Amino acid sequence: MTDWRRSAGQPLHVHGGTPRDADACAHETRCAARGETARIRRWAASCAAVLCFAGLAGCSVLFPSGEKVKWDEMTLAASDQANNDSPIAVDVVFVTDKTLLARVAELPASKWFTVRGDLAATFPDSLHYQSWELVPGQRLVVPGDKLRGPRVAGVFVFADYPGPGAYRVRVERFNGRLVVQLGDNAFSVSSVK
Repeated sequence: MTDWRRSAGQPLHVHGGTPRDADACAHETRCAARGETARIRRWAASCAAVLCFAGLAGCSVLFPSGEKVKWDEMTLAASDQANNDSPIAVDVVFVTDKTLLARVAELPASKWFTVRGDLAATFPDSLHYQSWELVPGQRLVVPGDKLRGPRVAGVFVFADYPGPGAYRVRVERFNGRLVVQLGDNAFSVSSVK
């Protein structure tokens, strides 16, 4: 700390024009140093607390939860009599939020196809999906780069068959090839390395 008197050429121990006791100057210097040290310690403790809280909040940024979808490709294949010889809609649903994952896991396909637009608008950061419609006998190969996105908590495939039934499959594997086989009245999903 610079004193203006030192730069003016006056001795530091002079106050008001009269010499001061050297012990008093030493005592004030020690007290000032202690005060400066205490202030530095408080500042360091504050910085450490802020970094600790930022670190805890940032764990999800540094180490995000979920898995990365790394499929090489997805094959959609409809049998010749798929959906009673009618076109069938298929959605692949990517969910990034665990709470929303539980809600989607309970939906049958008939409900999913009714509420999917509302869910995607309500939870734009937590849910997205891709849709296709296949006619009987059609085979479609989707490149893996079209299916990549953020880390996911889960992925579902929904097929819009008429009648009662879940027509929903949860995908358990996120690498290799994904094969969706659409049969007459049901479908299957398999992962191939």
